[in-house]
Amino acid sequence: MNQDGTLGKAIRNARKSYPLTLEELGEKVGVTHAFLSRVENNKVIPNDELLIKIAKVLDFNDSQDFLNEFRILAGSYENIEENTTFFNDLKSSGRLEINKYNGKKSVVDKPYYKLNYLFESENKIFYDIKTSIFGEKIATVELPHDVLHQIYKLVNIEIIKTIKNNPSLLKSIQNPEVIKEYQNERMNKKTEFTEYMEYLNITDSIEDFMREIYDDEYLT
Repeated sequence: MNQDGTLGKAIRNARKSYPLTLEELGEKVGVTHAFLSRVENNKVIPNDELLIKIAKVLDFNDSQDFLNEFRILAGSYENIEENTTFFNDLKSSGRLEINKYNGKKSVVDKPYYKLNYLFESENKIFYDIKTSIFGEKIATVELPHDVLHQIYKLVNIEIIKTIKNNPSLLKSIQNPEVIKEYQNERMNKKTEFTEYMEYLNITDSIEDFMREIYDDEYLT
């Protein structure tokens, strides 16, 4: 059985790099070496309490990276420690999927939800033409390669422009609060616009005023 990429393999590699014997690790975490052997051979999956104990012994730098890796390999995604290098690397890879409504985490084999993956995939890409993001579907089309290339360029331009105006977004992987602050700022601008509109002189140029307050996107 190929155990590469399994929880047992990860624990064995960490234990041997320490180095510790099965007996020594078992004494430190309070289980028998026979039980640890079953863990390392993927016969049993330890609970989160035992994973914490094992990681605490093996991760002498207290980086939480071992614990994160063990939890992911054990299928315990909700307990992944945030604000760690491991967590941020997982987000950057596009394999950590985080639901924007309830914050639920899951790890995917391929970064299907990462935008770059769509453009870099060797598979065909299909697109639903809709009246809006959550609107009615009008048709589904296969996107030709040259269209994908043009879309990729446009996406890059828009993202670079957004980052230029909001450089703090460059830290959005390490600090999720950056996105919240960005969204709050956008909401404040909308509120400001609404308040200004209440006192707008009818002789003023509405189009010029809106361009001064907002980007052209708000004129559509």
